[in-house]
Amino acid sequence: MIRFVIPAYNEVENIPALMADLGPRAAALGARIIFVDDGSTDGTAEAIEEHRDGLHLAIVRHRVNRGLGTAINSGLRAALGEASDDDAIVTMEADNTSDLDDLPRMMERFAAGSDIVLASVYAPGGEIIGVARWRLAASRAVSNTFRWIGGLEEIHTLSSLFRVYRAGTLRRAAETYGYLLVREPGFAANVELLLKLYNAGANVAEVPTVNDWSKRQGVSKMSLRPTMLAYGRLVAAQLVGRIQPPPMSPLDELSPTPALASPQRARALQARPERAELPAAR
Repeated sequence: MIRFVIPAYNEVENIPALMADLGPRAAALGARIIFVDDGSTDGTAEAIEEHRDGLHLAIVRHRVNRGLGTAINSGLRAALGEASDDDAIVTMEADNTSDLDDLPRMMERFAAGSDIVLASVYAPGGEIIGVARWRLAASRAVSNTFRWIGGLEEIHTLSSLFRVYRAGTLRRAAETYGYLLVREPGFAANVELLLKLYNAGANVAEVPTVNDWSKRQGVSKMSLRPTMLAYGRLVAAQLVGRIQPPPMSPLDELSPTPALASPQRARALQARPERAELPAAR
């Protein structure tokens, strides 16, 4: 089963078009939709209810705005409470910039054994339309930085929200990291979660996508300074090993099928610290 997790903050203008695009697809797939209303004050939740049209849909509500990372955390945990390990959990934007025409190709990679499939604007064939040059440069710099320090050279876009996760991969990560699965409350959470799963050995794939900002209404919710400070914290955490999972964790059994292992997964596993031996029982 597919479960869509969609964080939303003051997106009332975008909800009608989003539901018109997503609704028929979700109905055809028999999918579940979980919105996280992150303290919206413009009637976003009411707009979702107005356009639900009999869909298998739920809304997780935050009383106040807590940030994208916190909304992702709430939505993923709600989805995991319902999902089987082989289910797909799809995170996506509420502002109509996620191109759902790419979902079938993403699901093909998922079915082939990838634990995470990213929609990538920087992969060959991908593109961002309608974004200021400075923002595009900043986004590319973030992805390139974490590609280098995180060992993800084969992946081109690390900060995207539009992704497919294997529920079992997320569940084992949640068991390992607990409430610290997503520490960053803001936009840096996407990179943080990817690094944690990758460092634990998850198989990561990407498909090119076109992210067209002309489809969205309203303004961006990202604040530049807090976001860049958050990425700085992630750089430091990655360099000192704080992103790595504990030496003994449920993530050691993340992908039990060796044939699906990629070169990037092998490098990540080789970089893992050796497991500590438990003392003998007395």
